[in-house]
Amino acid sequence: MKALKDMEPDDKELTRVTAIIDSMTKEERYNYLIIDGRRRKRIALGSGTSVQDVNRLLKNYTEIKKMMKKFNQKDGIKSLMRNFPF
Repeated sequence: MKALKDMEPDDKELTRVTAIIDSMTKEERYNYLIIDGRRRKRIALGSGTSVQDVNRLLKNYTEIKKMMKKFNQKDGIKSLMRNFPF
């Protein structure tokens, strides 16, 4: 936990993520599942990033969404904490 506390956010990464999100339409922001290969390429071109950056952002989003779902479950926090090595 101390390692997370001392981390500084990477300004370049935040700028990249902001550019990718700004290049999405409202529908794509609302429902990321409609983003197919053609749309990923358009978003990458519009944001000045690569398709891999767009894929990475979408993958991170889905992982965070899964984790937040676990928090909402009855034993959610306990089951997540079991995965952390202390």
